[in-house]
Amino acid sequence: MARTAITVASLLICTTELTFAFVAPRQHNSIAPYRPNIIVKYASASSNNELHLLTFDLDDTIFPIDPVIQDANSIMVQTLKSHGYNADNDEIIAASKRIRKQVRERGEEITYSDLRRGSIRCEMERLSTDLASDDVIEAVFNSWLDERQASANRNLFPHICSSLQSIRKQYPSVVIGAITNGRGNPFHMPDVAPYFDFCTSGEDDGVLPFRKPDRGIYEAALRQFRVIMPDCNDIINWIHVGDDLANDVGASAACGAKTIWLTSDNEKGEKGVGFWSTATPAKQFVNKEIYALDGLIGAVEEILLNL
Repeated sequence: MARTAITVASLLICTTELTFAFVAPRQHNSIAPYRPNIIVKYASASSNNELHLLTFDLDDTIFPIDPVIQDANSIMVQTLKSHGYNADNDEIIAASKRIRKQVRERGEEITYSDLRRGSIRCEMERLSTDLASDDVIEAVFNSWLDERQASANRNLFPHICSSLQSIRKQYPSVVIGAITNGRGNPFHMPDVAPYFDFCTSGEDDGVLPFRKPDRGIYEAALRQFRVIMPDCNDIINWIHVGDDLANDVGASAACGAKTIWLTSDNEKGEKGVGFWSTATPAKQFVNKEIYALDGLIGAVEEILLNL
């Protein structure tokens, strides 16, 4: 399944001055025309039990993000060392924070990919007076990204594959998509790739800078659904699954989704941001709460029965 192309801005970073080629304001040149107010209506009567669209958050919803990032960072440091740089991940994290601060002060946006590339460049320039090679930076970044996907596949939560298989069996015409702010991509996770039809990323052209909890990323996902199912009428049943009250429950509900809140990690504290982070407003939009993915199929069935 083809994905929306990701346009990566060039990023030039020097040790004395950080200069960025920032992402331009949102361009609505994605795979389908931009519609600013997409409203999902719900079917009635005989079509109530049909599921048209099921979308998932990725990080901490189908895999735990902490071990995945740890694995990716470890490979990144190893790759830097293989190129002669005695890298320190703490220094890379510090560089990333400095870049974020400068981006924020300028009132601009930067992709996570370019942020990662920039922090790699800073570490290389910290360790050497030679000009950092763009080819080496890209090789290090790709090693990080490849390991991020591989580790995500190794660390998939229990029951995700069996749950997706059950969904496909019970709702054979459903479109299944991923909606993520980050660089996770189910098409690069062999165990779940066969079940997904599309992935919408916060770095996609036509999405950035409107990541979750902005509704823009969900509108982009709906456009991708319309490309896959152009003959589907405007009345669809859509369910979104995620762990974050702000980014998943509140934001998707604002675009018309019914929601399943995965709360297995909630004891760590709510990770929402902005308006939804208060939890109270967002919780009213939780249609079903589950504690593990083996409860997914039952939650979907109950939501559809209650439409």
